[in-house]
Amino acid sequence: MLTTEELLNGLSPDVTLRFFATFARMEFALKQLRLLRFTAEGDVAQMDQPRLVARLGAGFFQTVQAAHVAETLIGVPPKRFLVSRDGGVEFGPQPAPIATTADLIGATWRVRNNLFHGNKLFPADRERDERLMTDAMVVLDMILQLLPDVSEAFRQPQRYF
Repeated sequence: MLTTEELLNGLSPDVTLRFFATFARMEFALKQLRLLRFTAEGDVAQMDQPRLVARLGAGFFQTVQAAHVAETLIGVPPKRFLVSRDGGVEFGPQPAPIATTADLIGATWRVRNNLFHGNKLFPADRERDERLMTDAMVVLDMILQLLPDVSEAFRQPQRYF
């Protein structure tokens, strides 16, 4: 079995494990509040990004931007991870800087997806990776500040057991 340091391959254990735990708790809260997307009965649970964006409102992006936080996430968002015809994987082109709440939420979850699905384990810019994780956690914290019900489910998960 690999050690934590070997598994994280150069990423800070403190930042990375905090990121994992924060996202796990946020997704739990969204699930408990039924902010999941319905595609078909019994289909995989996925966050309903449009409903979350609608609850946050168009001004959420401007609030984040005005706070001068998440600047790496906004200015140079993470790339999408794409599957090629042969089943291989590659990153898509660099997305344009973020300009909307929907794009901000999408980029925040893309940081999660890229890390959770192993793409931060390849040799990369660890400083940027950690800035993106930190920026994403700031966005999640701002969501919690704006949406009391999400905050309550996030902070008091035992209510749902």
